[in-house]
Amino acid sequence: MWEKDATKINIHVIGVGGCGGNAISNMSSASAHSTIRFSSINTDISALNQCQNLSHKQSQEHSTKHEVVLIGEHTTKGFGAGANPEVAKHAAEHSIELLKALIADDTLIIVIAGLGGGTGSGATSVLLDLASEMGIDALCFVTLPFKSEGDKRKEIAYHALEEIKRKANATLVLSNDALITALDATVGIISAFRHCDTQMQRIVESIITMLTSTGYINVDINDFSHILSLEGDTALGVGVAHSDETLCDALTHALKNPLVQTNHIKGTQGVIVQLSCQQEPSLAMYESMLAELQTLIDSSRALIISGVTISEELPHFAEVLVIATGIPPDAQSEPSSEKIVEMKRPRLSQPYNGKSEYLDTPTFVRLKGKG
Repeated sequence: MWEKDATKINIHVIGVGGCGGNAISNMSSASAHSTIRFSSINTDISALNQCQNLSHKQSQEHSTKHEVVLIGEHTTKGFGAGANPEVAKHAAEHSIELLKALIADDTLIIVIAGLGGGTGSGATSVLLDLASEMGIDALCFVTLPFKSEGDKRKEIAYHALEEIKRKANATLVLSNDALITALDATVGIISAFRHCDTQMQRIVESIITMLTSTGYINVDINDFSHILSLEGDTALGVGVAHSDETLCDALTHALKNPLVQTNHIKGTQGVIVQLSCQQEPSLAMYESMLAELQTLIDSSRALIISGVTISEELPHFAEVLVIATGIPPDAQSEPSSEKIVEMKRPRLSQPYNGKSEYLDTPTFVRLKGKG
């Protein structure tokens, strides 16, 4: 009998910039997966030291390693990008060999960044270019700034978002403004951001569990990569069921996260639905859940890939992970801050050959003529 060898699937969670680094500190210290790599990339050495100290302080009961990577050491001198994405992009390009070594053995990178400032907005696209060149799948989680932070940060954020959407396999967008409506007005700002990190962590942990665990019905990395390759928008979420009878409710709740909303999954081309249970679910409820999914999709032609895993360690009866891709995009003048949006980068016809001519070319030259 062959067993899934999780060591051959190298998943790497990477935070870029201050927001991404803080998220990685919180996620790495709470992660249940000791084999998953966590890294923070920044131009600001003080921010990296703070991330590492926070991880060490919070991770006394965990062995997960949190690496920190300083980029642009000779360009920014370790003092950050000054809220200038071009400075950060330049720093990342000058540290391309360092970044190449960081992700050389990865199968999938999950990138987390806050947009509207310097490093997250500027360096993320360089990392995604590198991943694409090396044949590594990339899933991005990005946050948009508060409206109160002004039009300039909004402009920087949306410009970076459009670039990231072109280069990542899928991009999940979270809105800082949604925190105001989703949480009690008395919640502290640090607690609010940790809540956002927790939402991302739930999704990331569910994806990692799905790809590295052996279940009764498996969803593997090739299934995941195929679904991510479908053109269109993406909806992604996790729902919890407290009994066999509430599996359908968990499916619905997975797509109703107040921080990350999509208007619909109608017309989606492909869906992964991963069911993790404490004990065997009934066939009737499982079929009912998939029927509800068909109703939400409103299409019999969508590719549905389902997985079932039994895990007695779950704190509740069941958890439902939904990844829907190839959703027809809504017509709108600018991305909604509360909508999950995604566009695809082209897949490589050949694996990365280790040559860096493409990467040595400045970003603005590589992108010239792409629109």
